[in-house]
Amino acid sequence: RLRQHMETLLQDIRYAVRSLAKAPGFAAITILTLALGIGANTAIFSVVNAVVLRPLPYPQPEKLMYVTTQFPTLDFDQFWMSVPEFREYREWSTSYDAIGGYTVGASNLGAEQPMRPVRATITDGLLETLGVSPVMGRGFTTADTLPGAEDVAMLSTEVWKRAFGSDPAALNRVVDIDGTPTRIVGIMPRGFDVHDQRVELWLPLTIDPASPGKRGGHFLYLIGRLKTHVEIGQARAELDTLIQRWQTDFPGTHTPHPVNHRLRIDPLKDDIVGNVATALWVLQGAVGFVLLIACANLANLLLARAETRQREFAVRTALGAGTARLLRQFITEGVILAIAAAAAGVAIAYFGLQAIVATNADGIPFATSIAIDGRVLLFTL
Repeated sequence: RLRQHMETLLQDIRYAVRSLAKAPGFAAITILTLALGIGANTAIFSVVNAVVLRPLPYPQPEKLMYVTTQFPTLDFDQFWMSVPEFREYREWSTSYDAIGGYTVGASNLGAEQPMRPVRATITDGLLETLGVSPVMGRGFTTADTLPGAEDVAMLSTEVWKRAFGSDPAALNRVVDIDGTPTRIVGIMPRGFDVHDQRVELWLPLTIDPASPGKRGGHFLYLIGRLKTHVEIGQARAELDTLIQRWQTDFPGTHTPHPVNHRLRIDPLKDDIVGNVATALWVLQGAVGFVLLIACANLANLLLARAETRQREFAVRTALGAGTARLLRQFITEGVILAIAAAAAGVAIAYFGLQAIVATNADGIPFATSIAIDGRVLLFTL
């Protein structure tokens, strides 16, 4: 019985292909119309998948918090922290397993192919906070952040490949970074980044334990990993106590009310994605309606074409084809058109994504990770 069903299905497919081949104009218009709708939906969902649905590439990313300062009177809603504030917050707070800070800029890397990569200067503890380790070599230690320590650096896998041809001998090699001889001690995992900054080079931030540092020197962003049993509400509630302590120890620098200087905590992904998620979902809904309109128009085209095939159906009915067989033939033709349109739509989506990323790389979070993967293909199906 199964063999008989398979033979019948193959007959339906062969007949559908022959029928569509006799109407190439209709088939081409149908496939192109549907392909444009599928391609647009596939392309936009690829962006939604990478930006909104895919979790951050860190262990337990929901526990990662982004800590910034605020100066409401100066209209600064998110601002950097100073080194003394970072050290005190890390010491006083009980909500986190680990806290690390960083600042981002650009450096000159002198290698076989001199380049100017994006640089993150990080405190000890940041990699532990993110839960990421180098794939080769080692990370930074507390000793690397002390005054007088040897200048060391870590490279992204991408820079290691471009500048050194993925040569393992690049480890422990001394290169010129911003005019300073610096030893490469580690290679970070492919695609690893901090806050979607497209970082390619990591340097340790020197902090003198014997010097408190300047409280007014704000240049650090903080990322903290909440303890397993701690929720973000608890960490935010703790801020009032910390700010009161700052106010007592350093009068005038912090207040518990939004008139001078306070702290802000946001889930790391929420801060990275921001309002982009809402815009992407609205755009996904818009292209979804475009596809629905295309499907409605094609349904009308198929019905109109069916009207011209009355004689064919009458002959097939006279030869013994029942209603179920005729309906199955219709469905087979529709599926063949949909599969061909989906294949063309994926191709359109692929090239469309290249254009979207090329023209909006700075405006779309995780732009470099946007791709047509298995989840996107399942959505297309």
